[in-house]
Amino acid sequence: MNIPHHTNLKVTIVTTVLNAVSTIEQTIVSVINQTYKNIEYIVIDGGSTDGTLQVIEKYRDNISVIVSEPDKGIADGFNKGIALATGDWIGLVNADDWYTPNAVELMMANTNAGDNVCCGNLLLIGQNGFQRIKKSKVSWLNYGMYIMHPTCFVRNSVYKRVGGYDTTLKIAMDFDLFLRIKRAGYSIKYVDEHITCMRTFGVSNDVQKMHREELAVMKRNLNGFNFVLSGMFNYLNKLRWRLWYNDPFREVKITAAS
Repeated sequence: MNIPHHTNLKVTIVTTVLNAVSTIEQTIVSVINQTYKNIEYIVIDGGSTDGTLQVIEKYRDNISVIVSEPDKGIADGFNKGIALATGDWIGLVNADDWYTPNAVELMMANTNAGDNVCCGNLLLIGQNGFQRIKKSKVSWLNYGMYIMHPTCFVRNSVYKRVGGYDTTLKIAMDFDLFLRIKRAGYSIKYVDEHITCMRTFGVSNDVQKMHREELAVMKRNLNGFNFVLSGMFNYLNKLRWRLWYNDPFREVKITAAS
């Protein structure tokens, strides 16, 4: 592999968590065991009461910053972590997600000095254990969040220019941010590598709420776009894959990327 000259840049990883005692350890271990070593790790806890903090404390020596206090939700946690980040690049991996062992190295090896935002592929895991690799589809961004957010890395300087995540949004804050990134003139680079794994039965499993928020974000950011067509596509596609992954009768297997 031809490693670009800037792969020794500091990368900040931010994990936001609230009461995820059963999953947070897998997330933390996936970050601290990365093959890429110049990592600053920040954990933002929203005031967990279920033992999550005790798990985090086990790894205090491997975590650069730990913050535990009530917040306004996931977007607020993202913003707190980004404000504390000193890395050149920032990745966000939440407590239901985990990185592949060489995720950061792969992303840094496939970016160049002129790149500002990059994304990759995500392994989605349904409640029934069904798994599928989902590729980020940058060209579909106008139709919804078809960029796999847990695989994304954004330069710190981009966040400083476009701002943080909208704390009034509970699900579609990533969609809103990436549309603002696009409007600001930044290109989003796709890297065809498996970067992150994610369980599908978290907050974003509420298809109707996700659809409503994404439509509101479209109206805010896409002037003159066909909202009827995009809205229908958005809802039907999300409903399809939510049902697909959580169907208890579906055979457990890994399928081809889609």
